Amino acid sequence: MKAIYKTIDEMDTLHDKAFYGLKVDSTSNCSIEIIRTNDSDPVVLPEASFAKDPDGYKQYFWSADAITFRMNKNTGHLEMVIL
Repeated sequence: MKAIYKTIDEMDTLHDKAFYGLKVDSTSNCSIEIIRTNDSDPVVLPEASFAKDPDGYKQYFWSADAITFRMNKNTGHLEMVIL
């Protein structure tokens, strides 16, 4: 997967991409919210200071590729896997 960084205004289309939003709660539990193209849930983007919002996304992206996540047993790192 090639990473291309664009703002929402610069993106051509979002209708064929899934949204992935990573959140961390007050106890340091990480969760990943996935909103697929056929879901009816709205994507609510954080304000410019989203990193300071305890309930907001710490990172988010859209992808047309199918993606899953796994923990690396040797390093303890979260890995993104493109299917």
